[in-house]
Amino acid sequence: MLNLNVSFLKRMRTILGEKYDSFLSSLNEPEQKGIFVNNHKISTENFTKIADFPLSPIAYEKSGFYIDNLKLGKHPLHCAGAFYVQDPSAMFTINSLNFKGNEVVLDLCASPGGKSIQIANRIPNGVLVSNEIIKSRAQILYSNIERMGLDNVIVANDDPKNIATAYVNEFDVCLVDAPCSGEGMFRRGEDVVKEWNENLPNMCSVRQLEILEQANVCLKENGYLIYSTCTYSLEENENVISKFLSQHDYELINIDFPFSRGVDMPEAVRLYPHEVKGEGQFVALLKKKEKNNFVSKNHLFLKKNEKFEEFLKNFLNFQPIIYDYKDFSYIVKDAYFIKKDVNYLSIGVRVGQDRKKYFDLNHYLFSSFGSKFNKQVNLDFSDARVKKYLRGETLDIIGSDGYGALLISGCALGGYKISDGKFKNLYPKGLRFFN
Repeated sequence: MLNLNVSFLKRMRTILGEKYDSFLSSLNEPEQKGIFVNNHKISTENFTKIADFPLSPIAYEKSGFYIDNLKLGKHPLHCAGAFYVQDPSAMFTINSLNFKGNEVVLDLCASPGGKSIQIANRIPNGVLVSNEIIKSRAQILYSNIERMGLDNVIVANDDPKNIATAYVNEFDVCLVDAPCSGEGMFRRGEDVVKEWNENLPNMCSVRQLEILEQANVCLKENGYLIYSTCTYSLEENENVISKFLSQHDYELINIDFPFSRGVDMPEAVRLYPHEVKGEGQFVALLKKKEKNNFVSKNHLFLKKNEKFEEFLKNFLNFQPIIYDYKDFSYIVKDAYFIKKDVNYLSIGVRVGQDRKKYFDLNHYLFSSFGSKFNKQVNLDFSDARVKKYLRGETLDIIGSDGYGALLISGCALGGYKISDGKFKNLYPKGLRFFN
């Protein structure tokens, strides 16, 4: 039994009424796991055909599945970015809006990246700026985006205030998955419960309103603002939205969902663990009516690396355009959205480093564009050689000299190099398994 704060329980009884006992009972049930299939690497249909573990469809997410509480972190398809392990309730947030596929989107509080991965899949012809203010968490975000091989994501590590200064009236959609008191995650254990206190919701609400103000600056007129939390408090949910609406001209859009609505806010949605197979979430969708009277300044300051472009065309079946940024070179979806005064971890697909005497290729290049390498080795994910590759071992593969990509069941896992007829494993040392 979870040792829950009395003031939290009293508030939830008031909110839920006759549903309170069912809610309380659900908090002592096991956390429900889910996965989201990454269509950049594999279609959902093909994934269901090859997966070697049970899948149960999630009604509101076409690429989402409930799974038994398995540990899938070392599964070869997970390593290849074919799927991302995610709370099923969290998957609903992005489904509150019907994306067209070419939007420019900002995820303002993005780590660890589950919702960014969903968005990137929704906008194959668009661009996503995925931001996280805390550097250590931004590194986790980048690692997940890299593993998914997403080619339309820019990873920023900056304060939302600086993002708002750089990107004014730039985005069709802004997601604020706000830092919160985390009441909806209590089933994850006593450590989460102990972090909560009765003052925390009010403290969080101040920060949440500040972040919404930054999102408002970034959002275009008639753009959509998605606000979500993983908590139940009125202070952080309905009250935050009500106060924001009192200060700005937005329309609250009704979200189609068959379960609980917002408290005195029927357009919004509350997901409870006694009603859905997942954790607690709040989601509100707003459409911007007001118009900002100023625009951001843009500096197209990136320099192309034509030498790197010439080198890579020997190995890829398309001609990349490569830009340099800080210590690395990148394939960039749209250079317009790289701003001079923003701190980025990644401005696109990191292809590697120009060492002057040689080119050092990056794992992200293979993860994203492995299927577009002229040289490929495609193994079934159950092939014993896949585990050898994940351990960093040499494989008995012969070919002509040059770089190639190792795919498993059609998903790009990593790279290799044939030199003097010998196979060199390029899977990063930090990702290798040793058991």
